[in-house]
Amino acid sequence: MNKSMLRRSALRGGAAVLALIVFGVTGIILCLAGDGSGMEDGLRRFAPPEKTGLPETEYAAAAALITGYLTDRTERFQMELAGNGGETVSAFHDYEAEHMADCRGLIRLDRLLCGISLVLAVGLLAREAAVFRKEGDAGRKAFSAGALRSIRVTAGVVLALAVWACADFDGLFVTFHRVAFRNDLWLLNPRTDLLIRLMPEQLFVRMGIRGGIAAAVWVLLLYIAAEALKGKKK
Repeated sequence: MNKSMLRRSALRGGAAVLALIVFGVTGIILCLAGDGSGMEDGLRRFAPPEKTGLPETEYAAAAALITGYLTDRTERFQMELAGNGGETVSAFHDYEAEHMADCRGLIRLDRLLCGISLVLAVGLLAREAAVFRKEGDAGRKAFSAGALRSIRVTAGVVLALAVWACADFDGLFVTFHRVAFRNDLWLLNPRTDLLIRLMPEQLFVRMGIRGGIAAAVWVLLLYIAAEALKGKKK
């Protein structure tokens, strides 16, 4: 197997692992976005009724609305509550609903990336499996080396983001929103907007920790698989 073929195997290994990492991370985000019970627990823990003004009996419905809307199980983002005079009032302003529509757009993009990355990873792995059978250990080791290199680079990037989050979570949070959204609808007022009272920063910290742990386990499993492939005999 010549050097050019080995380089191609290494590139395919790196690309396949990156695709699997993207698949894992986007899949975790989809799970978090659709986890109604986890959302309800987070709302009750970090946004109790005395802080939000939302009746405790409405928390299950609020969690179901948020997760259902983000994952396209619910079409409209709104809750109807009883006002002080017994009339029916809308819980969220129009601009809060618009911001949630932007968030749903990000989740839809996440779902698309999840599917594309899975197809890409399967295609690259299938292609390389044929090379393994034909060329033997050299191609396998080159593929594994490329995969391990991608994992180390990804781990470095994630570590840098983790350090940033620990040192200045607010800065990371604001930067993400400025990059992800093309408007300022995410700048909500806790005094007037229920959405920000329901979903305070602590809730996102908790979700980030849960998602980060799951992603770390996924990357570790990929690393173990790549190391095992590297040492495997034909």
